[in-house]
Amino acid sequence: MTPIYLHGLPGSAAEQALPGWKIETLDRDARSFAQLALRLPDGPLHLVGFSLGAPCALRLAALVPKKVARLTLISAAAPLELGDFLPHMAGASVFRMARSHAQLSALTTVQSTLARVSPALLMKLLTRDADPADRALFSEAPTRRVVTQAITEGLTAHRSVYLREMAAYVQPWAGHLPYIRCRVDLHHGTEDRWAPFAMSEALAEHLSNATLHRHDGLGHYSTLAACEDLF
Repeated sequence: MTPIYLHGLPGSAAEQALPGWKIETLDRDARSFAQLALRLPDGPLHLVGFSLGAPCALRLAALVPKKVARLTLISAAAPLELGDFLPHMAGASVFRMARSHAQLSALTTVQSTLARVSPALLMKLLTRDADPADRALFSEAPTRRVVTQAITEGLTAHRSVYLREMAAYVQPWAGHLPYIRCRVDLHHGTEDRWAPFAMSEALAEHLSNATLHRHDGLGHYSTLAACEDLF
């Protein structure tokens, strides 16, 4: 089974340094999820989605079930229509703005400029509401550099992917979930402030073959870092 990584948004393959993986990262620069599904290599595939990479992994599993044999979703962002999640999400304002293409585009332009001019300041702004476990992780210089690199690349080199998938995420898409029959492992930290733990609980309820792995006391990125033994 071939493992393929789907990074967060904004994010990049650099995130793999947190758990110490070195697997292929999917190039998601496509006009649609259907086009992206057609470009997947032959299966069986094990898609590993982190954060906002999870919705893409779920869509692909629904579109090409004969190729995708397994999903591992870490700190997964669930369909917003499955619960009252936004009030508990640190990035709630961004998701509300994403419902307007003009507002999302304007915000991303500002973020992209800041990523080029002062990536350290951007990192500080984006992580100011992080949970204690993530703050402890970011206090380590090597980890902070990795996350800063991933976010910066996500807003510059992968800006088009960020815009397209964010706009798709805030629209209803839970209708894809009944078509996913493969094994799904959900890893989620109980203290996650970007994607609340309740999101993985909701996914576990709506997927036919899902197992929820609870990471007590961990947050968003710290749960990714804790999955070092996945491969």
